[in-house]
Amino acid sequence: MLEMARLIGTRPDGIILHTRLRNEVENSQSCEPDATIWARYDLFRGNHFAWVNRKPACGVYNCFGLVWASRRTSIYEESEISKILADDGYRLLTNEELPLPGDVVLYRLLGNTFHAAMVMEIRQLQPGTPKIPWVLSKWGPVFGEDLHALLDVPRYPLGDCSIEFWADRPL
Repeated sequence: MLEMARLIGTRPDGIILHTRLRNEVENSQSCEPDATIWARYDLFRGNHFAWVNRKPACGVYNCFGLVWASRRTSIYEESEISKILADDGYRLLTNEELPLPGDVVLYRLLGNTFHAAMVMEIRQLQPGTPKIPWVLSKWGPVFGEDLHALLDVPRYPLGDCSIEFWADRPL
């Protein structure tokens, strides 16, 4: 994700953003997409037929900004994500707990968080099948927002990826 930010650029300044404990969160705003990015996003979405588009390609924020900054900016550093989780009172859900709408999903690869999404609903596609979280995502700082099944993600080998559910609600 950071590679895309380097290629398309970010605005030099972020906005004032703090955790609940009033610690500053480093951030920057992404540039708006051009016609090439719009076309790339359309091709990208073409590989995910079940995705439901919520918002077309746009700049300013990335997936972390979608989840924690109300679509106002991008957050890139792992240390900032850890700070938000700690300062905002998030807890890692246990294997026995089911995620609920509003919970956060972190996708991690080799110990690094590469994506965040928000649980929007729990769907059972057919009677007798397990319930599946559907999440709202923004796969890149200039792509759009899409609702998709938890495991319907782009090109990352999920065998090497860990998925964590975090909640800021009490047990």
